[in-house]
Amino acid sequence: MVIRKTMSNIEIYNTASALSELFSEMTQAELKLPVKVNFYFQKNMNALVTMAKELENERTNIIIKYGSPDPDNADRVRIDPDKLDVANQELNDLFNLEQEVAINAIELDWFDGINMTPQQVVAITFMIKDEE
Repeated sequence: MVIRKTMSNIEIYNTASALSELFSEMTQAELKLPVKVNFYFQKNMNALVTMAKELENERTNIIIKYGSPDPDNADRVRIDPDKLDVANQELNDLFNLEQEVAINAIELDWFDGINMTPQQVVAITFMIKDEE
């Protein structure tokens, strides 16, 4: 079942980061998930990571727009202090925008017998089907 959630871009960005970290932890711990949990988890993570990459590209464009190469480090861009306020405003505007995100809902009972840390549960709570 697909549910639609309205999320701010900062929520999307942070959730994608948390899910990527969670997936890495689960892989290292060799945590075995049921096929349907793993499938929907992957679909949700891939969608959010794709959106987060788009946000990162736009963030980079804003920084480049208001910045100049750092003379001390060629890999960095320095934003001039006189342009900092306008650059921060554009970044805030970008991350405060909201989008509707299609989330593949996961049933809570699909997790029977799976031990997860509290942090792992928090990271996936948004995709658990709410029994209202």
